[in-house]
Amino acid sequence: MRLMRLPDFSRLFLSGLTLGLAASAAGQSIDRVYQQYCATCHGDDLQGGMGTSLVDDEWAYGGTDADIARVIREGLPLKGMPAFGEQLDDEQVRAMVIYIREQQEQARLEGVRERVKPTDGVVTTEAHKFKLEPVVEADDKTFWSLDFMPDGAIIATEQAGHLWLIREGKLTEIKGIPEVRYRGQGGLLEVALHPDYEKNGWIYLSYSDDRFRGVSFTAVVRGRIEDGRWTDQETIFQVPRKQMFATAHHFGSRFVFKDGYLFFGVGERGHGELAQDLSRPNGKIFRLWDDGRVPDDNPFVDREDAIPAIWSYGHRNPQGLDLNPATGELWESEHGPRGGDELNLIEPGKNYGWPVITYGMNYNGTPITDQTAKPGMEQPITHWTPSIAVCGIDFYEGDPFPRWKGNLFVGGLVSEELQRVVIDGHEVVEREIILKDQGRVRDVASGPDGYLYVILNHKSPAVGSIYRLVPAE
Repeated sequence: MRLMRLPDFSRLFLSGLTLGLAASAAGQSIDRVYQQYCATCHGDDLQGGMGTSLVDDEWAYGGTDADIARVIREGLPLKGMPAFGEQLDDEQVRAMVIYIREQQEQARLEGVRERVKPTDGVVTTEAHKFKLEPVVEADDKTFWSLDFMPDGAIIATEQAGHLWLIREGKLTEIKGIPEVRYRGQGGLLEVALHPDYEKNGWIYLSYSDDRFRGVSFTAVVRGRIEDGRWTDQETIFQVPRKQMFATAHHFGSRFVFKDGYLFFGVGERGHGELAQDLSRPNGKIFRLWDDGRVPDDNPFVDREDAIPAIWSYGHRNPQGLDLNPATGELWESEHGPRGGDELNLIEPGKNYGWPVITYGMNYNGTPITDQTAKPGMEQPITHWTPSIAVCGIDFYEGDPFPRWKGNLFVGGLVSEELQRVVIDGHEVVEREIILKDQGRVRDVASGPDGYLYVILNHKSPAVGSIYRLVPAE
């Protein structure tokens, strides 16, 4: 926290302020703690008052998370900034830093919205100009995932439990798919064609399994389409009833095929502690052969206390999965809580930390932990604090946007944005918002025509749509 330019009379209430804070801060949301004890000096909206602004990213005493936390704990007594280290515990100090970062981002986004607002239908970004060209728009639908058929059609999942073929803006439903538990974040999720689809016809689906009414877990199947119906279904991944939950969130999903293997993620289903338990499927990335067999070189295959299909663990809710075409490495995007969305490089046997370490806090503003790192646990390549509700990801491989080639595109749900992420080795060197406030970005994919396709969903009224980004140079 920077120098607070307080007049001398401010010192008269500092002792009373800290005494009151000790009695009332515990258990409160950090939003309320800020308004009661910080807003007097820094303003209700953190824009400044007697004290300086906390959202203009100008810091006299260091602008890292650690710097801000240090000033909150130790204060700047000679400048009128009280020390709160005895009144706020480390978790609350961490939550206050997250809160400041959230408000900083909200202030920054006002300029971003103006920059990426379409002008005569054209969006101007740092590297390219593009237009959004509609592929399909459908009332009362929430699309979740898409892939591309060899004949030019798009195959897409609707979360409510419908599988669609889309040709020239018209939807044809594929009948006979598995029943899904459509509740909360559950439903019909990922769809992907096998890399050798033209030879074997396999299409893969993930969904919230509804075999046992009232409880569910992520399941993966494959099947074929014949005469508009789902046929030849085979189960790739499924858990017994005792491992299912009544909760309706954190199903994870997304598929990646590589060298005959299928990678996919499963969320911790709202039970964070199980993400650290190798005997439970919650909060894991799995690797199977594409027919469901367990590879004999998986990292935990010889451990009696571990599920042999596990590839990595300690995940909260994997929402994006893709291979870097230049390196063959597996990358994953993951929902954090309030703050702490992650971009991870996935490696076998590694522990990605949830819920022991996180850059976020609870949705109600109360702290989770002050720990953002710990030996034996992987750090994200980058994280989004505040959260954008990160979703599908895709390394762009097309030619129509040559200066985007090899960049990672990341969708955001709550933030309603599409970000372009430039990666150099294992380091993020640039992030740019290229789409904002056009709908919840659920999925993004490079099409066989070289264009970039996005799923955009609106809630009120409910409209599901697929657009492609086409050059407007």
